Amino acid sequence: MNKDVIHIDTEDDITSIIGKIKSSKERIIALVPPRRIGVLQSAVNIRLLARAAKSADKRVVIITSDNVLAGLAATADIPVAKTLQSKPEIAEIPALKVDDNDVIDGGQLPVGDMADSAHKKPKDDKGVNGANTPDAANKNKSPGNSAKSNKKKPKIPDFNVFRKKFALIGGGLLLLIIFLVWATWFAPHATVIITAKTTGVKVSETVKLTTDDTVSAKNDSIKVQKRELQKEISVEFAATGKKNVGEKATGSVKFSNSSKNSVTIAAGTILKNNDLSYMLSSSVTVPAATLSWDCSDRTCPGTATASVRAAEGGSQYNAASGSMSISVDGIKASLMSPTSGGTDKTATVVTASDVASAKSKLNEQKDNGLKNQLAGSFGSSAKVITDSYSENRSELVPSVAVDSEASGSVLLKSTITASMLAADKSDIKSFIDAKIREDDIGDKKSQKIYDSGVDKVEFSQFTDRGGVQSLVVTANGKIGPEIDETKVKEQAKGRTYGDVQSSIESIEGVEDVDVKFSPFWVRSVPNDIKKVKVEFKLKDAK
Repeated sequence: MNKDVIHIDTEDDITSIIGKIKSSKERIIALVPPRRIGVLQSAVNIRLLARAAKSADKRVVIITSDNVLAGLAATADIPVAKTLQSKPEIAEIPALKVDDNDVIDGGQLPVGDMADSAHKKPKDDKGVNGANTPDAANKNKSPGNSAKSNKKKPKIPDFNVFRKKFALIGGGLLLLIIFLVWATWFAPHATVIITAKTTGVKVSETVKLTTDDTVSAKNDSIKVQKRELQKEISVEFAATGKKNVGEKATGSVKFSNSSKNSVTIAAGTILKNNDLSYMLSSSVTVPAATLSWDCSDRTCPGTATASVRAAEGGSQYNAASGSMSISVDGIKASLMSPTSGGTDKTATVVTASDVASAKSKLNEQKDNGLKNQLAGSFGSSAKVITDSYSENRSELVPSVAVDSEASGSVLLKSTITASMLAADKSDIKSFIDAKIREDDIGDKKSQKIYDSGVDKVEFSQFTDRGGVQSLVVTANGKIGPEIDETKVKEQAKGRTYGDVQSSIESIEGVEDVDVKFSPFWVRSVPNDIKKVKVEFKLKDAK
C-alpha cells in the first residue's frame, strides 16, 4: 500500500501539520519529525494529530527513535517506526515506579485505625468466598507488599571510578589551558614580505690579489688563499739498449816521472791502449827524477806502479800490453804484464733515448680530477679562481739509471704539485659593496644595497707576472630604498593584514606588501616585535 511521507520542519506548528495530513491523498501518512522534536513534544498536540487523522480516515505513523516521543505517541495510540522501511508498532508505556515512601504499611498504623478497619464489613460476601481465587488473591495483595517486592537494593558508589573521571577531566582542562596559553601568547608569528623597487648597478674592476688580511676597495685589492695538492704520476717503459756487462779486465801499470817534482795521479784517470780505455784504480804518487851516473843523461826518472781496470767489461780488453797514453805532463806509463780477466756478457740496459720517450708520454698525462679535488677543498664559502690553476712537476727519475742493466719494465716517476687560488665570498662582497657605495650611492642616504651580486660574480683575465697576480672582477648588484626593519616591525605590530599593507605601502620605494600569519588561527601581527620577521623581495625598476 502506498504511503505519503511528510517531513516536519522546526518552524511548522500543529495547525500546518494537521493541514498537511488532511490534504494528503494517501491513507497512510508517515510523519518525519526534525532532530529537535519541537511541536511534537506536547501530549496535547499528539492527541490533536490522532483526532485529526481519525476524522480524515487516515492512519498516521511517526518515524522516530526518540523514546520520549514514542511514549507520547503510545498515549494517543499512534504507532511509531524507527525508519521508513521498518514495521510500525505502538510503543510500550513504561511501568510506573512506586516510591516506598508512598506505600502505607498496615503494621505501622495506630491501634485505633486498625480497630476501625477491623470492624468494617465488606460490601458483599463474594470477596470473602472468592479470596482463594487467583483474582481475589491478586486483589488482596497490598500495594506495600508489591512495592517491597519491586524494591531494588541500593548501590554503593565506586570512588575509584570517580577519581579516574576527576583525573581525566582535570587533565583535559589543564591541557586545554596550556593550549590556550600557548596559542594566545607563544604561537603567534608573522612574516612581513616587502617587495621593493631596485635599480641594477654594474661593477667591473681590475684588482690585485694579496694574501694579506685586508680587503681594500681604495687600493683595488682582494685577499686570496692558496692551496696545494701533490700527486705522484708514473709511466712504465721497456729498456732497448744493449751492453756488455761482463767482468772488466785488470792489469798493472808502471809510471815514470822525468820532472824535478813528484806528481800525484788521481784515481779514475783514463789511460788508453789501442783505443781501449782503462781507469786507474787508486791514486798514485810518482816521485821526482834524481841525478845518478848510472842513468843516461845522468838523470834517473822516478817510478811507481798501480793497478788499472778496463772502462767496460768484455774480453776485448784482455792481452793489452806495451805503453799507455796518459794526459799528465812528464808522466809515462806502460803495462808491466798483459791485462786479463775480462769476460763477455750482453745485457739490456736503459738508454737516454728510452728515458726521453717515457718523459714525453708522462708529460702528456693530465689529471682533471686533481683540479676538481683542489677546487672542492675551498668549500662553498669561497669563489674559486679557475684560471689560477697551475702544475709543477718534479725532475723525472727512472727506477733504473741510464746505461744500467734492466731486468724488466722500468718506471719513470714524477710528482705533480698543483696549486689554485680562491677568494672568500665575504671578502668579495665587502669589496663590491664598497665600490657600489663609492661609485653609485655616494651621499644618497636613502639608498641601500639589496644585492651585491656576489653569488654570480665572474673572474676573468687572470695574470701572474713576477709573483704579482691580478684579475678582473665583474658583478651586477641592486640598490633600492633604505627601509628600516625595526620601524617596519613597530608599524606592523598589533595590526591586521589590511592595516599593515596600507601603512607600509606608503613608504617610498615599496612596491607591494604581503603578510603571512602563523599558525592558521592568527589574524593579526603579534605585539612582540621579536615574533615579527621582515623579508625583502626585489623587483627591478622599469
